[in-house]
Amino acid sequence: QNPRILLLDCPLEYKKGENQTNVEITKEEDWAALLKAEEEQIQKMCDQIIAFKPDLVVTEKGLSDLAAHFLTKAGISAIRRLRKTDNNRIARASGATIVHRTEEIRESDIGTGAGLYEVVKIGDEFFSFIVDCKAPKACTILLRGASR
Repeated sequence: QNPRILLLDCPLEYKKGENQTNVEITKEEDWAALLKAEEEQIQKMCDQIIAFKPDLVVTEKGLSDLAAHFLTKAGISAIRRLRKTDNNRIARASGATIVHRTEEIRESDIGTGAGLYEVVKIGDEFFSFIVDCKAPKACTILLRGASR
């Protein structure tokens, strides 16, 4: 009921090198330090999100397993790899603002105009619905053909 929706267009995963990146590791401790740095960066991004207490986070980019774990532990649902046009539609319907980096999130970016977020299984697939919006400026027509 009345979900707080946060829309992102940044990845919630460890930033990889833009070109080929080589790391030479000679000791096991170096590998552990590399993994720890990756985990700390993802934890920091998730903490910045959790601070605003959204119920649903939608990102146009990737979502690592570790980020999904941190968000789920905080009771936050997450959707990844959404099309930009669909993210814009959710923004219009819920009153949210799409944020480009987790450091830039403000309370005013959180959408509170939706009445209900639910996941429904239709056939063999799961569909996410954001319904009962206060000022809906979009609608859904869901057509499914016969399965055989």
